[in-house]
Amino acid sequence: MMDNIIKIILYGSVARNENTDESDIDIQEKNMENSKDTYDIEQALDEADLLAENSNERMTHEEVFHALKSRVTIPFTLHGIEEMLTVEYKQGTDSREIGYDALQGFPIDKICCIGYPVMHGYFEHMNATGYRRSCGFIQFVERIENYGENRELSIDVSDDNLEKGNPYFAYGYPAEIFDAPCCNLAGCRHLKWTAYTYLVDLPSRMNSNKLKFLGGYSWGYEEDENGPQRLLPLEILTENDWEKHATEKGILKISQITGGCTAKL
Repeated sequence: MMDNIIKIILYGSVARNENTDESDIDIQEKNMENSKDTYDIEQALDEADLLAENSNERMTHEEVFHALKSRVTIPFTLHGIEEMLTVEYKQGTDSREIGYDALQGFPIDKICCIGYPVMHGYFEHMNATGYRRSCGFIQFVERIENYGENRELSIDVSDDNLEKGNPYFAYGYPAEIFDAPCCNLAGCRHLKWTAYTYLVDLPSRMNSNKLKFLGGYSWGYEEDENGPQRLLPLEILTENDWEKHATEKGILKISQITGGCTAKL
């Protein structure tokens, strides 16, 4: 059951209209911010509907999804130790907060990236210590252009890593991942951009030099010439999903990072 796999924490975002009393809204938002209650999927949807009680019309689940910030925890086991990966997923509202202005050459004054997804995967706490904390992220990006005219699956890595044959978006003790894509039409009329983000156990002497699936999730957005249309829901991925994507890109069997990657990317 999905509600046994993930939990969602909602941070208040209350619907407003011309009749809304802002003082009431401030109180509600403060209460929700302080409580940070944890919900399973069904409870989260019910709670989200309640956020629309000050609106003339009830919010759809898609509207709620856009209005709320979700925080998902994904359980997994690393070297026999139970751990939890935290994923924050929301709609971007501030280009500078996201950090676009720190990217050299990024035309933040000419491109509006508001409304696109922002994803952050990290560990609030790890039970493992030392070398046992080692892990990494591999992210695949699927582009479906013009409602299916063209599909492309790629490994989302930097140019430097790609030249070295290294498929890891990030790795460390432990790894952390942040991504905020925007404006990727590249000449097409419509784009469905989907990321498949996998947490993996890195090949090492701790696991007989085998790359291993730990957990995963998908997310993304759709856009056209008018900008972002909608965010895709964050969905939990399985080991079967990992094997499908890793097989398609030929990275199921790779060597240690220090020794180079044997995969053809």
